[in-house]
Amino acid sequence: MRRLIKKSENERGATAVVVAVMMVMLLSFGAIAVDVGAMYAEKSVTQNGADAAALAVAQKCAKNTADPTCITGSTLSGTLANANAKDNLTNVASTIVDKTAGKVTVTTNAQDSTGVHFSTFFARIFGTDTTTIGAVAEAKWGGAQSGNVFPIAFSECEVDLSVAGDGSTQFLLSHGTGAGKKDTCHSTASGLEIPGGFGWLVTGGSCTTKVDLASPWVASNTGNNPETGCGGILQGWKDRLIAGQKVVALLPVFDSTRGTGSGAEFHLKAFAAIDLMGWDLANQDPFHYMPSTAQAFKDAGGWKSSDLGIVGKFVRYVALDEAFDVGGPTTYGGTVVELTK
Repeated sequence: MRRLIKKSENERGATAVVVAVMMVMLLSFGAIAVDVGAMYAEKSVTQNGADAAALAVAQKCAKNTADPTCITGSTLSGTLANANAKDNLTNVASTIVDKTAGKVTVTTNAQDSTGVHFSTFFARIFGTDTTTIGAVAEAKWGGAQSGNVFPIAFSECEVDLSVAGDGSTQFLLSHGTGAGKKDTCHSTASGLEIPGGFGWLVTGGSCTTKVDLASPWVASNTGNNPETGCGGILQGWKDRLIAGQKVVALLPVFDSTRGTGSGAEFHLKAFAAIDLMGWDLANQDPFHYMPSTAQAFKDAGGWKSSDLGIVGKFVRYVALDEAFDVGGPTTYGGTVVELTK
Protein backbone atom coordinates (compact mmCIF):
# COMPACT_ATOMS: atom_id res chain seq x y z
CA MET A 1 0.00 0.00 0.00
CA ARG A 2 1.46 3.32 -1.00
CA ARG A 3 2.03 6.07 1.63
CA LEU A 4 -0.46 8.82 0.89
CA ILE A 5 1.40 11.60 2.74
CA LYS A 6 5.11 12.04 2.45
CA LYS A 7 6.85 13.46 5.50
CA SER A 8 8.44 16.81 4.76
CA GLU A 9 12.16 17.07 5.28
CA ASN A 10 11.53 20.62 6.67
CA GLU A 11 9.81 19.24 9.80
CA ARG A 12 12.89 17.52 11.06
CA GLY A 13 14.10 19.06 14.40
CA ALA A 14 10.80 20.87 15.08
CA THR A 15 10.25 18.92 18.29
CA ALA A 16 13.66 19.92 19.58
CA VAL A 17 12.86 23.58 18.99
CA VAL A 18 9.54 23.31 20.84
CA VAL A 19 11.20 21.53 23.75
CA ALA A 20 13.92 24.16 23.90
CA VAL A 21 11.35 26.98 23.96
CA MET A 22 9.33 25.23 26.66
CA MET A 23 12.44 24.66 28.75
CA VAL A 24 13.29 28.35 28.59
CA MET A 25 9.75 29.23 29.64
CA LEU A 26 9.78 26.72 32.50
CA LEU A 27 13.14 27.96 33.71
CA SER A 28 11.86 31.53 33.51
CA PHE A 29 8.79 30.72 35.57
CA GLY A 30 10.94 28.81 38.04
CA ALA A 31 13.30 31.75 38.37
CA ILE A 32 10.39 34.11 38.91
CA ALA A 33 8.89 31.79 41.54
CA VAL A 34 12.18 31.59 43.45
CA ASP A 35 12.69 35.35 43.43
CA VAL A 36 9.07 36.14 44.28
CA GLY A 37 9.22 33.73 47.21
CA ALA A 38 12.47 35.28 48.43
CA MET A 39 11.03 38.79 48.07
CA TYR A 40 7.92 37.78 50.01
CA ALA A 41 10.11 36.47 52.84
CA GLU A 42 12.21 39.65 52.80
CA LYS A 43 9.04 41.77 52.89
CA SER A 44 7.95 39.91 56.02
CA VAL A 45 11.33 40.51 57.67
CA THR A 46 11.28 44.18 56.70
CA GLN A 47 7.73 44.62 58.04
CA ASN A 48 8.55 42.83 61.29
CA GLY A 49 11.52 45.13 61.73
CA ALA A 50 9.36 48.21 61.19
CA ASP A 51 6.74 46.90 63.64
CA ALA A 52 9.33 46.14 66.32
CA ALA A 53 10.98 49.53 65.90
CA ALA A 54 7.69 51.46 66.08
CA LEU A 55 6.54 49.58 69.18
CA ALA A 56 9.89 50.02 70.93
CA VAL A 57 10.01 53.77 70.38
CA ALA A 58 6.33 54.13 71.35
CA GLN A 59 6.99 52.26 74.60
CA LYS A 60 9.81 54.65 75.45
CA CYS A 61 7.56 57.62 74.70
CA ALA A 62 4.71 56.16 76.76
CA LYS A 63 6.96 55.90 79.80
CA ASN A 64 8.58 59.30 79.35
CA THR A 65 8.30 61.65 76.39
CA ALA A 66 11.57 63.24 77.49
CA ASP A 67 13.42 59.96 76.91
CA PRO A 68 16.34 60.59 74.51
CA THR A 69 15.12 57.78 72.25
CA CYS A 70 11.62 59.30 71.99
CA ILE A 71 12.60 61.58 69.13
CA THR A 72 12.33 61.77 65.37
CA GLY A 73 15.28 59.89 63.94
CA SER A 74 15.61 57.73 67.07
CA THR A 75 18.57 55.35 66.87
CA LEU A 76 16.48 52.76 68.72
CA SER A 77 14.65 52.07 65.45
CA GLY A 78 17.77 50.85 63.71
CA THR A 79 18.74 48.62 66.61
CA LEU A 80 15.35 46.86 66.66
CA ALA A 81 14.95 46.69 62.89
CA ASN A 82 18.40 45.14 62.42
CA ALA A 83 17.80 42.65 65.22
CA ASN A 84 14.79 41.29 63.31
CA ALA A 85 16.86 40.50 60.19
CA LYS A 86 18.87 37.28 59.88
CA ASP A 87 21.80 39.21 58.42
CA ASN A 88 21.28 42.10 60.89
CA LEU A 89 20.79 44.47 57.97
CA THR A 90 17.65 46.57 57.58
CA ASN A 91 17.65 50.17 56.43
CA VAL A 92 15.49 52.52 58.51
CA ALA A 93 14.54 55.23 56.05
CA SER A 94 12.78 57.36 58.66
CA THR A 95 11.45 57.43 62.20
CA ILE A 96 8.93 60.17 62.88
CA VAL A 97 7.70 60.84 66.43
CA ASP A 98 4.60 62.99 66.92
CA LYS A 99 4.35 63.59 70.67
CA THR A 100 1.18 65.65 70.36
CA ALA A 101 -0.68 62.85 68.60
CA GLY A 102 1.14 60.13 70.56
CA LYS A 103 2.28 58.41 67.39
CA VAL A 104 5.44 56.85 65.95
CA THR A 105 5.84 56.08 62.24
CA VAL A 106 8.77 53.97 61.03
CA THR A 107 9.66 53.32 57.39
CA THR A 108 12.14 50.56 56.54
CA ASN A 109 13.74 49.16 53.39
CA ALA A 110 15.44 45.88 52.60
CA GLN A 111 19.21 46.07 52.73
CA ASP A 112 22.05 43.68 51.96
CA SER A 113 25.83 43.88 51.88
CA THR A 114 25.77 45.58 48.47
CA GLY A 115 23.35 48.39 49.26
CA VAL A 116 19.84 49.49 50.23
CA HIS A 117 17.96 47.03 48.07
CA PHE A 118 17.15 43.36 47.65
CA SER A 119 19.43 41.42 45.30
CA THR A 120 17.60 38.93 43.09
CA PHE A 121 18.79 35.41 42.37
CA PHE A 122 17.56 34.47 38.90
CA ALA A 123 15.72 37.58 37.70
CA ARG A 124 19.09 39.13 36.86
CA ILE A 125 19.07 36.83 33.81
CA PHE A 126 16.42 39.21 32.49
CA GLY A 127 18.31 42.33 33.56
CA THR A 128 16.78 42.82 37.02
CA ASP A 129 19.67 42.61 39.47
CA THR A 130 18.00 44.38 42.41
CA THR A 131 14.61 45.61 43.56
CA THR A 132 13.30 47.81 46.36
CA ILE A 133 11.30 46.30 49.22
CA GLY A 134 9.87 48.63 51.85
CA ALA A 135 7.52 48.60 54.84
CA VAL A 136 5.78 51.12 57.08
CA ALA A 137 4.61 50.66 60.67
CA GLU A 138 2.71 53.00 62.95
CA ALA A 139 2.31 52.68 66.72
CA LYS A 140 0.33 54.86 69.11
CA TRP A 141 0.54 55.39 72.83
CA GLY A 142 -1.86 56.89 75.34
CA GLY A 143 -4.36 56.10 78.05
CA ALA A 144 -6.53 53.02 77.66
CA GLN A 145 -9.86 53.78 76.01
CA SER A 146 -11.39 50.33 75.96
CA GLY A 147 -10.55 46.76 76.81
CA ASN A 148 -11.44 43.64 78.75
CA VAL A 149 -10.79 44.02 82.49
CA PHE A 150 -11.09 42.12 85.74
CA PRO A 151 -14.68 43.00 86.77
CA ILE A 152 -14.22 45.27 89.78
CA ALA A 153 -14.23 49.07 89.90
CA PHE A 154 -13.08 51.61 92.46
CA SER A 155 -14.30 55.11 93.26
CA GLU A 156 -12.00 57.97 92.33
CA CYS A 157 -12.72 59.18 95.85
CA GLU A 158 -10.67 56.28 97.21
CA VAL A 159 -7.62 57.27 95.20
CA ASP A 160 -5.08 59.57 96.80
CA LEU A 161 -3.99 61.51 93.73
CA SER A 162 -1.30 63.30 95.74
CA VAL A 163 0.73 60.09 95.63
CA ALA A 164 -0.90 58.20 92.74
CA GLY A 165 1.74 57.28 90.23
CA ASP A 166 4.72 57.64 92.57
CA GLY A 167 4.63 54.06 93.82
CA SER A 168 3.12 54.80 97.24
CA THR A 169 0.99 52.02 98.72
CA GLN A 170 -2.77 52.53 98.90
CA PHE A 171 -5.78 50.52 100.01
CA LEU A 172 -8.59 50.81 97.48
CA LEU A 173 -11.95 50.08 99.05
CA SER A 174 -14.61 48.24 97.10
CA HIS A 175 -16.81 48.02 100.20
CA GLY A 176 -16.52 49.62 103.65
CA THR A 177 -16.41 52.89 105.57
CA GLY A 178 -12.99 52.75 107.18
CA ALA A 179 -10.43 55.58 107.38
CA GLY A 180 -13.09 58.25 107.88
CA LYS A 181 -14.32 58.32 104.27
CA LYS A 182 -17.90 57.30 104.95
CA ASP A 183 -19.49 60.66 104.18
CA THR A 184 -17.48 61.55 101.09
CA CYS A 185 -17.00 58.22 99.33
CA HIS A 186 -20.06 56.10 100.03
CA SER A 187 -23.73 56.55 99.37
CA THR A 188 -24.83 54.16 102.11
CA ALA A 189 -23.99 53.83 105.80
CA SER A 190 -23.06 50.18 105.28
CA GLY A 191 -20.21 51.12 102.97
CA LEU A 192 -21.73 49.99 99.69
CA GLU A 193 -20.58 52.09 96.75
CA ILE A 194 -24.13 51.77 95.45
CA PRO A 195 -27.12 50.13 97.17
CA GLY A 196 -26.94 46.41 96.43
CA GLY A 197 -23.43 46.50 94.96
CA PHE A 198 -19.93 45.66 96.17
CA GLY A 199 -17.95 47.17 93.30
CA TRP A 200 -18.30 44.12 91.04
CA LEU A 201 -19.29 44.63 87.41
CA VAL A 202 -21.58 42.50 85.28
CA THR A 203 -19.50 40.22 83.06
CA GLY A 204 -19.94 38.28 79.87
CA GLY A 205 -19.53 34.99 81.70
CA SER A 206 -15.74 34.62 81.77
CA CYS A 207 -14.81 36.98 84.61
CA THR A 208 -14.02 39.83 82.24
CA THR A 209 -15.97 42.97 81.49
CA LYS A 210 -15.66 44.87 78.23
CA VAL A 211 -15.21 48.52 79.16
CA ASP A 212 -15.30 51.39 76.67
CA LEU A 213 -14.97 54.90 78.10
CA ALA A 214 -16.93 56.17 75.10
CA SER A 215 -19.93 54.32 76.61
CA PRO A 216 -18.98 54.74 80.27
CA TRP A 217 -22.07 53.41 82.08
CA VAL A 218 -21.50 49.78 83.12
CA ALA A 219 -23.96 47.62 85.05
CA SER A 220 -23.25 46.65 88.66
CA ASN A 221 -23.27 43.00 89.68
CA THR A 222 -25.39 42.73 92.82
CA GLY A 223 -24.07 41.16 96.00
CA ASN A 224 -20.57 39.96 96.80
CA ASN A 225 -20.68 36.75 94.78
CA PRO A 226 -18.10 37.02 92.00
CA GLU A 227 -18.10 34.43 89.25
CA THR A 228 -16.21 31.17 89.68
CA GLY A 229 -13.82 32.11 86.88
CA CYS A 230 -12.61 35.09 88.89
CA GLY A 231 -11.11 32.71 91.41
CA GLY A 232 -8.87 31.28 88.72
CA ILE A 233 -7.59 34.73 87.76
CA LEU A 234 -6.92 35.67 91.40
CA GLN A 235 -5.18 32.34 92.00
CA GLY A 236 -2.93 33.04 89.03
CA TRP A 237 -2.06 36.47 90.41
CA LYS A 238 -1.43 34.94 93.84
CA ASP A 239 0.90 32.28 92.43
CA ARG A 240 2.92 34.89 90.57
CA LEU A 241 3.25 37.11 93.65
CA ILE A 242 4.35 34.16 95.78
CA ALA A 243 6.96 33.38 93.12
CA GLY A 244 8.30 36.92 93.47
CA GLN A 245 6.90 38.19 90.19
CA LYS A 246 5.26 41.56 89.62
CA VAL A 247 1.54 41.68 88.84
CA VAL A 248 0.17 44.92 87.40
CA ALA A 249 -3.54 45.09 86.61
CA LEU A 250 -5.45 47.72 84.65
CA LEU A 251 -8.64 48.28 86.64
CA PRO A 252 -11.47 50.75 86.00
CA VAL A 253 -12.10 53.82 88.18
CA PHE A 254 -15.59 55.38 88.43
CA ASP A 255 -16.63 58.92 89.34
CA SER A 256 -20.39 58.50 89.84
CA THR A 257 -23.20 55.96 90.08
CA ARG A 258 -26.90 55.74 89.39
CA GLY A 259 -29.74 53.37 90.19
CA THR A 260 -29.98 50.61 92.79
CA GLY A 261 -29.80 46.82 92.91
CA SER A 262 -29.85 45.06 89.55
CA GLY A 263 -30.50 48.39 87.83
CA ALA A 264 -27.45 50.14 89.26
CA GLU A 265 -24.59 51.36 87.08
CA PHE A 266 -21.09 52.78 87.47
CA HIS A 267 -19.88 55.72 85.39
CA LEU A 268 -16.32 54.72 84.51
CA LYS A 269 -13.76 57.48 84.10
CA ALA A 270 -10.37 55.90 83.48
CA PHE A 271 -8.17 52.84 83.88
CA ALA A 272 -5.74 52.63 86.78
CA ALA A 273 -2.45 50.73 86.66
CA ILE A 274 -2.11 49.00 90.03
CA ASP A 275 0.96 47.07 91.15
CA LEU A 276 -0.83 44.46 93.25
CA MET A 277 0.36 43.53 96.75
CA GLY A 278 -2.73 41.74 98.09
CA TRP A 279 -6.51 41.78 98.20
CA ASP A 280 -9.34 41.25 100.65
CA LEU A 281 -12.45 40.80 98.50
CA ALA A 282 -14.18 37.97 100.39
CA ASN A 283 -13.46 35.55 103.22
CA GLN A 284 -12.43 32.53 101.15
CA ASP A 285 -9.20 31.85 99.27
CA PRO A 286 -8.21 33.02 96.65
CA PHE A 287 -10.50 36.04 97.09
CA HIS A 288 -8.57 36.73 100.27
CA TYR A 289 -4.82 37.00 99.86
CA MET A 290 -3.17 39.39 102.30
CA PRO A 291 0.53 38.71 102.89
CA SER A 292 2.03 40.32 105.98
CA THR A 293 3.09 43.57 104.29
CA ALA A 294 -0.35 44.16 102.80
CA GLN A 295 -2.16 43.24 106.02
CA ALA A 296 0.10 45.50 108.10
CA PHE A 297 -0.62 48.42 105.77
CA LYS A 298 -4.37 47.87 106.03
CA ASP A 299 -4.25 47.59 109.82
CA ALA A 300 -2.11 50.71 110.19
CA GLY A 301 -4.47 52.72 107.99
CA GLY A 302 -7.46 52.38 110.30
CA TRP A 303 -9.50 50.12 108.03
CA LYS A 304 -11.75 47.56 109.65
CA SER A 305 -11.66 43.81 109.03
CA SER A 306 -14.98 44.15 107.19
CA ASP A 307 -13.57 46.71 104.76
CA LEU A 308 -12.97 45.03 101.40
CA GLY A 309 -10.58 46.06 98.67
CA ILE A 310 -7.14 45.82 97.11
CA VAL A 311 -3.73 46.81 98.44
CA GLY A 312 -1.36 48.06 95.79
CA LYS A 313 0.64 50.88 94.27
CA PHE A 314 -0.38 53.15 91.43
CA VAL A 315 2.39 53.04 88.86
CA ARG A 316 3.12 54.27 85.39
CA TYR A 317 2.57 51.13 83.39
CA VAL A 318 2.78 50.53 79.68
CA ALA A 319 0.71 47.61 78.42
CA LEU A 320 1.40 45.97 75.06
CA ASP A 321 -2.01 44.36 74.89
CA GLU A 322 -4.12 43.93 71.77
CA ALA A 323 -7.17 43.74 74.03
CA PHE A 324 -6.87 47.47 74.83
CA ASP A 325 -7.34 50.46 72.56
CA VAL A 326 -5.65 53.85 72.93
CA GLY A 327 -7.62 57.04 73.56
CA GLY A 328 -8.39 57.46 77.27
CA PRO A 329 -6.81 59.58 80.03
CA THR A 330 -3.57 58.64 81.78
CA THR A 331 -4.62 60.09 85.16
CA TYR A 332 -3.98 56.87 87.05
CA GLY A 333 -0.89 55.67 85.21
CA GLY A 334 -2.42 53.14 82.83
CA THR A 335 -0.91 53.59 79.36
CA VAL A 336 -1.35 51.38 76.31
CA VAL A 337 0.81 50.97 73.22
CA GLU A 338 -0.78 49.51 70.11
CA LEU A 339 0.28 48.87 66.55
CA THR A 340 -2.14 50.75 64.32
CA LYS A 341 -0.59 50.21 60.89
